Amino acid sequence: MTFVRFPVEEGHVLAFARSIDETPPRVGEIVPPTFTACSTQQDPRHMRGLQPVGVLAAAAEAGGDVLQAEQHFEYLQPVRVGDVLTVTESPGRSWTKAGRNGEALQFFEVLREYSNPIGDVVVRSLTTLVRVGTDEGESAG
Repeated sequence: MTFVRFPVEEGHVLAFARSIDETPPRVGEIVPPTFTACSTQQDPRHMRGLQPVGVLAAAAEAGGDVLQAEQHFEYLQPVRVGDVLTVTESPGRSWTKAGRNGEALQFFEVLREYSNPIGDVVVRSLTTLVRVGTDEGESAG
């Protein structure tokens, strides 16, 4: 489990809003819904030397290619420019299925909770990763 301090900084939100062709919110206004995905940029270990960390690192350890398959967000409270959140990451389920060509596909879930300074969870996200090129059989987690 990892913890990352995630300041919802005006300049970072501005760049994100421009990249998705939205009007940038000002301090106190609600950020675009998918902005919380940018929290990985606040993790000082994230992709240093192009090396993955956390659950992604665990998924990549056994070799093969790791791809993002799905992303879900659950919004419990709005996130606003100027908020400072704490991100908690933990592994979710993992399972293996056979692909169309018989190759093993191993799936991993990454759970993230974004909490405000008083500890209320404001956003939850679930990312599903898939590793291709493994030799593992069918399993459920």
